[in-house]
Amino acid sequence: MNNNNNNNIIREGDFLILAFADGRQIFAQAVKSWKGKSSPPVKINKRSYPTYNLIGLPYGTVLELGSSRLVPLPDGEDLLPAYPSALLSDLGSTSTAGTVATTNHGTTGTISSNSTSATAVGTTSVALENEEATAEDNTFPTGDTPAVPIPVEEDDDNNYDNDTKNSGNDKMDIQQIQDNRHLVDNNQSQRLAAEEIERLRESGAHGSQIVDMLIENSATFGQKTAFSKAKWIARKQQKHQPRCRVIRCTPLTVCEAIFQSRPRTLLNMREDSLGQILSYANISAGCQVLVFEQCMGVVTGALAQRMGGYGKVLSIYTGQQPTFLEMISRYNLSFAEQFSIKWVHSGDVFGDKNTSNNKSDESAIDEEKQEREGLHWPCPLQDHTRQYLEKLGSVQEKRDFLAKRCSRFARKLTRHTAEEAKSWLHRRQSDAIVLVVRYDPTETLLGMLPYLAPSSPFVVFCEYMEPLAECFQQLQKQQLAINLRLSDTWMREFQVLPGRTHPSMNMSQSGGYILTGIKLCPTTGKNELDEELIKEIKQQFGGRRGRKKTPASSNDNDENNNKKSSKRNNPKGNKKRGRLEDKHVVEATQESNKKLRE
Repeated sequence: MNNNNNNNIIREGDFLILAFADGRQIFAQAVKSWKGKSSPPVKINKRSYPTYNLIGLPYGTVLELGSSRLVPLPDGEDLLPAYPSALLSDLGSTSTAGTVATTNHGTTGTISSNSTSATAVGTTSVALENEEATAEDNTFPTGDTPAVPIPVEEDDDNNYDNDTKNSGNDKMDIQQIQDNRHLVDNNQSQRLAAEEIERLRESGAHGSQIVDMLIENSATFGQKTAFSKAKWIARKQQKHQPRCRVIRCTPLTVCEAIFQSRPRTLLNMREDSLGQILSYANISAGCQVLVFEQCMGVVTGALAQRMGGYGKVLSIYTGQQPTFLEMISRYNLSFAEQFSIKWVHSGDVFGDKNTSNNKSDESAIDEEKQEREGLHWPCPLQDHTRQYLEKLGSVQEKRDFLAKRCSRFARKLTRHTAEEAKSWLHRRQSDAIVLVVRYDPTETLLGMLPYLAPSSPFVVFCEYMEPLAECFQQLQKQQLAINLRLSDTWMREFQVLPGRTHPSMNMSQSGGYILTGIKLCPTTGKNELDEELIKEIKQQFGGRRGRKKTPASSNDNDENNNKKSSKRNNPKGNKKRGRLEDKHVVEATQESNKKLRE
């Protein structure tokens, strides 16, 4: 129980995601102090905020942006503050419950009911102060729903009296209903100027006070419908009273946050596509995965977190060193999960296997091993380090310095060499291959298949379909895999509200294409018989059941008739005889395969 509670609490150094009501998702890091560092822990609306007060808070806490810090709100608060419905009715010029109509022939009453709604997170633009309601329904009023006119039944006698009394005057008097037909966007409906709003912000006024003043100074607010008022207030709250929710960094949330802001860096890979990649590759604890990606390390971090520190993730990189270590750190991986990632250079996988390493490289690798094996724990301090430590004044500075030195030695002890990465690559074949590339994946996949164990899955993701179609044809032509499948990932988000359930207006066109398959064994997975040899075997053993073809005669016809009658009387014996003859065909095929191999 304590472990689960600790996992649900923000710790120092953890990365987290701040999700806003308008759909923005921003990465942040919980640190005690960020002065002197190159980048602040979080930057929102061109302003830097400290995150020391987030340490110890549970995930899911709602924060409100203050003037100088992020203010945690109590439990039960939402991203959009609840606005009192009584205040809306007081500010409106007429009733917001609907329409009440009276006729000479009868009366019409109204009925209303409370309802709840589930709002989908979408992108809402921050409009001007005087803009009117839009067509997108992203919010729902907190009070009663607009009433629906319901006719009230009356007695026939009353109807007859009313008919005789008002026979000469059949006119209908209808009270004016509230709608947006008379609203004109002339940029004059808001009496509060932008300079006055900016002065209120600088004076330290709360966002709710600014929203109240905007409502009071709006000339058209009272003429709006209840839905328009709720949406208008929601837009003002998102601008003047912004709130965000703290979300844990997981493969789903990380991929979703990056896809909303920078989809091209992920090759347009949505969170549902990432889930399908992990599922088709059959990623589990204890397996060894060979991965080559070009999407900032999102897939590598997801594989390490899925495996939980058990097994190995052999991640191929190009260049002098891996370039997406920063993205992997956002997953908040444990030491075991971080240690399971093994970096393999692309030259060790796709290079010439016949070339031998130079002696200088071997000596460098040996020196690195010897240096690592020569380190002992605790490591003694060198003379210049001891002198620098004596110059530090406070005890806290000395502890911080020693903690950094300890972490450095720990990384040195656990860091693997290039030769060890090669041994892991060649000693055991991988259980799965994950390939997420920007360019043609055919040659890359063909170079990685020898390191994949037979009957193991491989997954190839690409932004476009044509490269995967060519790869599909090559695998079929060379008979390297079975169960090949090329699929398109598609997802649509729905808004679910009472009476307003519909798909989202804006959605991504495609989440990429996925090619999956299972590798065949290079020796037993292919049919090594030539077509001519197959024809000879068929001619030797005859028809379907292995009967030899002989010229027909009259006696043979009589015997065939007797055999047919006996087969009808004894069908089980016929099945046994067919199985024995099929067995002879298999034995002959195996003998021919041996001859070809010899």
